[in-house]
Amino acid sequence: MVELKKITWENFEQCLSLGVTDNQQDFVEDNVYALAQAYVAATNDKFPPIAYAIYNDETVVGIVILVHKYAKDSKYYHENCYEVVSFMIGLQYQGKGYGKEAFAKVIEVIKTFPEGKAKAICLSYDPHNDTARHLYASYGFIETGVINDLGEVVAKLPIAT
Repeated sequence: MVELKKITWENFEQCLSLGVTDNQQDFVEDNVYALAQAYVAATNDKFPPIAYAIYNDETVVGIVILVHKYAKDSKYYHENCYEVVSFMIGLQYQGKGYGKEAFAKVIEVIKTFPEGKAKAICLSYDPHNDTARHLYASYGFIETGVINDLGEVVAKLPIAT
């Protein structure tokens, strides 16, 4: 059973040890970098990160990092939203349905509005990352037509508040 748990000292090393295939490295930040960004955001930004280890039973299979953004502070999102900053499933756990199941859990968590109300879930991905595009589209994400500063496609999913 897939579930999200806070990243703690007990699972930190497992989170760091997860990697992706060579052809996915252009699409996903290394977990060390992603968690370092989350730390810097937590200590400096107005958008505190929400970081989870993705578990299948007792095994860490991936990580997800979210932030709650306000429209007035965002260049790409025109409404308050939760942004999925990083979402990855480790190489050895891919192709087993964990990504799809985990992303459903991510949406469930966001809909509890852990950092305040929002009107959408937003994210971005490399335009060549067909796996991400199909996963997000399967949950109803719609590409906005905007390309961010990283050259990534911006997509959003409206949510009821």
